[in-house]
Amino acid sequence: MMFGNSIHLKNMKVKIKYYLLFIILTTLVSCQSPKNKVKVKTFKENGVWVYEITVNDKIFIHQDCVPTLEGNKPFANKKEAELVGNLIKQKILNKETPAVNTGELRQLGIKGTS
Repeated sequence: MMFGNSIHLKNMKVKIKYYLLFIILTTLVSCQSPKNKVKVKTFKENGVWVYEITVNDKIFIHQDCVPTLEGNKPFANKKEAELVGNLIKQKILNKETPAVNTGELRQLGIKGTS
């Protein structure tokens, strides 16, 4: 009689483990939200470099001047627009506010921030 009970207990333990694993996996899958597709594009527009950030193929930011600098100063070149655009993209992906300060611009080597 004892032998039958121990087999029954082992079977129950195995079933419980599989049930818990199923619950955990189901919870993990259901909690994952769809990822936003964030892209950065740089181009010249009206003689100045621009970066544009799209989220799920919709324009989210269109920036034609260096943010936070007075006087709407344009980006000096394509590289500057790309650097700032990529920083903003990372902030969006990290669910941070998509803004930059002069210290961040200085770290990127953006002209006019020293």
